Amino acid sequence: MSKFPCVVFLVDGGLMNIIHYALVGIGLCISSAGNAQVVATSIKSAQLSKIVINPDIPKANQHVKSGSICLWAGSPINFGSQERTLNYERFDRLFSTALNAHGFKAIAKSADMFEGEGNSAKPDFLVGATLRPQTVNVCDSIGGLKGAIAISVEWQIYDRSKQQVVETVTTEGTGQSLKFQASGLNLIIDQAFSAAAVALISQGVIQKYLGTPGSSSVIQ
Repeated sequence: MSKFPCVVFLVDGGLMNIIHYALVGIGLCISSAGNAQVVATSIKSAQLSKIVINPDIPKANQHVKSGSICLWAGSPINFGSQERTLNYERFDRLFSTALNAHGFKAIAKSADMFEGEGNSAKPDFLVGATLRPQTVNVCDSIGGLKGAIAISVEWQIYDRSKQQVVETVTTEGTGQSLKFQASGLNLIIDQAFSAAAVALISQGVIQKYLGTPGSSSVIQ
C-alpha cells in the first residue's frame, strides 16, 4: 500500500456529481495503491575462503623493547621466513563478525558443524586475504606483550557465478594493546585485521557486491 493517504476532492455541481467524482477519486487511489510495491534490495553473501601471511617486513619497521618498563632492546617479532596459511577458523570468525556487525551477510564456514550434509548455505562471493605486517611497535615482557601493529591486507573477491576474481583491493588496519597481555600479539593482529575488513566497507567495496543493507526502492 502507498505510504501517503489518498485525498478525494469534491466539487460543486449537485449530489450526483459529488458521488461521481468521489467514486472516480476512490478508484484512482485504489489503483495507485495496488500498483505500488516496495522491493527490498537483494543482499548477497560472502565468505572468507583463505588467509595467508606475507612475513616480509623490513627490520627498520620493527621497534621492539623488552622488560617490564621497556628499557631494553628486544628481538624482532618472528613472523616466519616465507608466505604461509594462517589459522583459518580464527580469521574466518573475525571477517564474518566485522561484516555482520555492519548489516552484511557473511557466512562463517568455521561455524558450520555439519558442512557437506546439504544444509550449508553457499555464499555468492568467496574472499581470499593476504596479510602483510607493515610496522611493529611493541614491548615484550614476562607478563606478555603490549604495543601496536599496522598491517595491510590484500583482498581478492571471487564471484562464484562468474567463476572469476572480480576485484583485488588492499586495505590497512591497526591494533593496539595498552596493557601487557599473554596473548597480546594475537590480540593486536586480530584488531588490525578486523579494522582492515571494516575498511572494505568504508571504501564501498563490500556494498558493490553484496548490496546495501536495509535499502529499498518503490516501483510504481
